[in-house]
Amino acid sequence: MVRQKMISIVVGLTLLLALLVGSSGFLSSASAESPNPAVKKVVVTFMGDARTTKGFTWYTSLASTQSDLQLVKKNGKSKKKPIFKEALTFKGTSAISSNDSEERMHKAEAKGLRPNTEYYYRVGDAKQNIWSSVGVIKTAPKKNGAFSFLELTDPQAKTEEEGQLAADTFKQAAATVKHFDFMTVTGDFVDNGVVEDQWDWLINNSQNVWGNTTVVPAAGNHEDKNHAFIDHFNLKPAASNTDTTTGAYYSFNYSNTHFTVLNTNEDSEQYRDFTPEQVNWMTNDIKKAKANGAKWSVVLIHKGPYTTSNHATDSDIIGENGVRNKIAPLIGKLGVDLVIQGHDHIYARTLPINGDNQATHPKQITEWMNGQRMTYSVNPDGTVYSIPATAGPKVYKKNTSPELGEAFYSKFVRAEENHALKYGLDPSDPSRPVRGAIQNFSKVTIDKKKISVVVYEIDRMKGTAPYIVDQFGIVKK
Repeated sequence: MVRQKMISIVVGLTLLLALLVGSSGFLSSASAESPNPAVKKVVVTFMGDARTTKGFTWYTSLASTQSDLQLVKKNGKSKKKPIFKEALTFKGTSAISSNDSEERMHKAEAKGLRPNTEYYYRVGDAKQNIWSSVGVIKTAPKKNGAFSFLELTDPQAKTEEEGQLAADTFKQAAATVKHFDFMTVTGDFVDNGVVEDQWDWLINNSQNVWGNTTVVPAAGNHEDKNHAFIDHFNLKPAASNTDTTTGAYYSFNYSNTHFTVLNTNEDSEQYRDFTPEQVNWMTNDIKKAKANGAKWSVVLIHKGPYTTSNHATDSDIIGENGVRNKIAPLIGKLGVDLVIQGHDHIYARTLPINGDNQATHPKQITEWMNGQRMTYSVNPDGTVYSIPATAGPKVYKKNTSPELGEAFYSKFVRAEENHALKYGLDPSDPSRPVRGAIQNFSKVTIDKKKISVVVYEIDRMKGTAPYIVDQFGIVKK
């Protein structure tokens, strides 16, 4: 026990040092990245047609009543500052924050943008001349072509220092991958969704990343109350009358791929974590996308059916009406290629799982990428489930419950113990590995013939650059 406490102290000191003077250059002050703190928590999202439309959300004090959005087309690699006198302008709306009566939430939508085009943008109050720092975003291509996105999940920090650590994960992910078209985050952005400070700690401290990409969020169970999720993201829910108190479900196309984003914060007698309305919508959404020519189908979900840690044996997952028994078979029958999950804070991935919840063993081919083997499943009969561990401090141990057993784990290609466990246990909860030592993120690339996933890890104790811990893919011939 003494050794575990000593390890925890060393981890804490190491993380603090890394955050203050680490090789990533990360500073523990939000002001280092947010020139005008009067406009904060700026997030850009897809909203309908990813080629021509963007949604914007930001927060200000109550004194800023106007919601103004300006965009200027970026001319190639030119480093000239944008001239906002010539900007496209859009008016948005505002409301008092559900979480904080002293803050105003603003939302605006940009329409009629050019496909495959970069834009400078800023948001704020034109009347008072209060503006955010300038960001750069890009619309989706008009024609099909290869693209990449970052995937992170469960930042879920409960202190300001942990928020800075999670923000640093986003920074290191962006610096490592460099060229990506958008960023998906599969839930639990914060530890308590109704505590607005926690949103500040994550988004403001990583504004250079969040403010210069398009974020694709899935609602987590830690932001399932009081409109905490939808208040921070300007999205177009599946139906205009959808209740967004707990989150939102929606979809969009990007190049040759259809993305379906689910909300596992709903519940019903027929489906745990879902309503029949959402399940029916998901079914029709994916079928329609395939009929319209989508080459690939990707689902983003927080409470995933195939994970290997604490939540793998939760009743809402393994129960008769649970996600594994009700939703996973439907996903397999719909021909979804890849499901990216969250919630379980451990890295794992499956073999392709078919509509009968059985693992399949497709032909495989091996290529070399990043100096390592990259194994692709060829024309798989089933869906690959992946969970990229966590971008934040909290991690879980592998689930050894007899309820799972060898038959369950035989469905996985990767299902090892959490890599953070080598640094000891969390003194406040010995059922978990020590907090903050290990984070993960993924790069997903999709082109005409294949999906390629590269999984990276950050080891704060070693203090080295992110390194690859897994690579896998899917090929359609």
